[in-house]
Amino acid sequence: MIEVVNPGRWTTIQDRGRPGRERFGIPPGGAADWFAAAVANRLVGNHLDAAVLECTAAGPSLRFDSERVVAVTGAHAADIETWVPHVMNRGSTLEVGAIGPGLRTYVAVRGGIDVPIVLGSRSFCQRGAFGGGFGRPLARGDRFAAGAMIDGAPLSNAWPDGHRLSIGSPWEVRVIGGPHADAFDRTALPRLTAVACRVSPELDRMGLRLQTPGVHLQADEILTTPVTGGAVQVTPSGEMIVLLSDHPTTGGYPVIATVITADLPLLAQARPGDTVRFREVDPAEADRAWRRLDGWLQLDM
Repeated sequence: MIEVVNPGRWTTIQDRGRPGRERFGIPPGGAADWFAAAVANRLVGNHLDAAVLECTAAGPSLRFDSERVVAVTGAHAADIETWVPHVMNRGSTLEVGAIGPGLRTYVAVRGGIDVPIVLGSRSFCQRGAFGGGFGRPLARGDRFAAGAMIDGAPLSNAWPDGHRLSIGSPWEVRVIGGPHADAFDRTALPRLTAVACRVSPELDRMGLRLQTPGVHLQADEILTTPVTGGAVQVTPSGEMIVLLSDHPTTGGYPVIATVITADLPLLAQARPGDTVRFREVDPAEADRAWRRLDGWLQLDM
């Protein structure tokens, strides 16, 4: 078993989520930085969809009652080397510590974190307060087991620097045009991509707010419509909301652009006060970017 000695700031259990259930009002969820979570699993020899810990702002302290291989990826962790496998001896304690630059780190344990599957996933759903083993973030004294989601041997070396995403502000995030172009004038998206946006303190796993100093985008009203992760919504006040993993399944704000899947991990790492710049690309580049990351995950290291 693994015991939570200190839960950190906001530590939850996440896997690849619940895609395909949005029509029932259930957000897809899963790891906000899906790439870092997948690399953590690769490092310890797990299936890529094994459950991991997602740690926000400050990571946990975990005590192990048996020897386990672990890996920590994503944002920098103050108390442990990231992007490399570690062997935790029986009775030892893993300390993650403060997180940054970046906002989220991921802890994978060989075999995966074994908590009950709810609606096809072990992920904690913030909006519904279910899943993740406890229906909430981890708390001091929680205990959970490692499972059998093993796909191969742990890697013997650190994950190569050239196959990691660069973590730090300013963030350059690629977008494709959104589905509600008719709700904006034709200068709206060029003006958006020409300005540096600032991340508001209002952020969580559902989404983050962006402030655009000097730029006010106005849009026509739309009917409530399905939305997806990465959707860049524009509110009546001209503020923007970018949807993340636990986003609502419908929304009433027009969507000016959509962040490509390959760059969603970058937004998952953005902290309040960080700068985000959007760059418009075509769907072909978005597809190439996703295939590039997927190819990294399949490499024989």
